[in-house]
Amino acid sequence: MKSLCKAIIWSACFLELSEDDVVDPDSAVKALEGMAATLQGATKEEKEAFVAACAAEADHLEKEVGQPYLKTAVFVRGLPEALGL
Repeated sequence: MKSLCKAIIWSACFLELSEDDVVDPDSAVKALEGMAATLQGATKEEKEAFVAACAAEADHLEKEVGQPYLKTAVFVRGLPEALGL
C-alpha cells in the first residue's frame, strides 16, 4: 500500500508543481480532480493509509532532503485535504 500511495503522491506533485511548458495547467487540474474523485471513493482504511503516507513523505522531505524540497513537502502535507480526504 505504501508504494501505491507514494506513486499517487508523486504523480500529484508532478501535475501540480511542473512548469506550464511541461504540463498544460488545465490538463493538470482535470487530472488532479480525477484523482480526487477516485480517492474519495476509497475505503476508510485506504484513506487512512494515504493520509499517513503523505505525512511520512512530507516528514522525509523536510528532514532528510531539506531546503530544495520544502515547497514540495508543504504540498504533500496538504495533499489529503486538497483531495477532499
